[in-house]
Amino acid sequence: MLYEKPKKEALAIHERAVTKYNTALQQMEKLGSQLYEKRCHCVSLIQEVAFLVNSIANSPKEFDNKISKIQTAQETFKETETYAEEALEAAIKSGASVAAGVAGGAAVVSMAPTAAMWVATTFGTASTGTAISTLTGAAATKAALAWLGGGALSAGGAGIAGGQALLALAGPIGWGITGITTAASVFALGHKNKKIADEAISEAKKITMAGAELNETSAKIQNLTEETVMLMKGLHNTVESCKSLHGANYLKLSDDERYRLGTLVNNTLSLAELLNKTI
Repeated sequence: MLYEKPKKEALAIHERAVTKYNTALQQMEKLGSQLYEKRCHCVSLIQEVAFLVNSIANSPKEFDNKISKIQTAQETFKETETYAEEALEAAIKSGASVAAGVAGGAAVVSMAPTAAMWVATTFGTASTGTAISTLTGAAATKAALAWLGGGALSAGGAGIAGGQALLALAGPIGWGITGITTAASVFALGHKNKKIADEAISEAKKITMAGAELNETSAKIQNLTEETVMLMKGLHNTVESCKSLHGANYLKLSDDERYRLGTLVNNTLSLAELLNKTI
């Protein structure tokens, strides 16, 4: 049959591309979830530091300024979580299904709030930053879909928007390339087979490019996770060395103790700032 072999080969290429893409997508989801989990641990650690530093009497004004910045970073992280959860809820209530890049339409009803949170904290939320809880009706739905349908692309990123990444997690892709099921002339069959082969190769190229973006993004997430873990471990050790200073009077501390406290505050600020870094 005309073009039967090229069609089979093209469909095989297409299938391999889809398999690789879905594997890359699952890997990105795993890494993103791990990063979010580490960041949640960071929040707890940062709160412990703030409690310790605030217990120190007569501490330098510099400490107050940095603790204020640390608290602001924590609030920003929590606001991003809230925005993502509210966006997902608003989209689910609207029964929305939004195109997610090359993956086509994806329903949001199956998405878990935790998935929305790790995606939002990894890729960012809508550029307006308007809390969906302050909106009602169509405005809330529009804000949710604005993020889900487009999201905020971060400069130099891999080209994956937060909302689109969330939708992509709704399930693996599977482009519909169908075979011949109706009787037709040899010429018509040959023409149809060639069309199917061409479409399969064309889409396989798009899928391969999308998979490459996912792999690049996964590498960036991994690097950010490693940087976060490194800072978190160092901060945890510093916290342990400063626990004995809880409730102390800064004016009566030794130079070494003051140095340790200063290091504690500086490292905490660095970790807090990293908390809101996006891909």
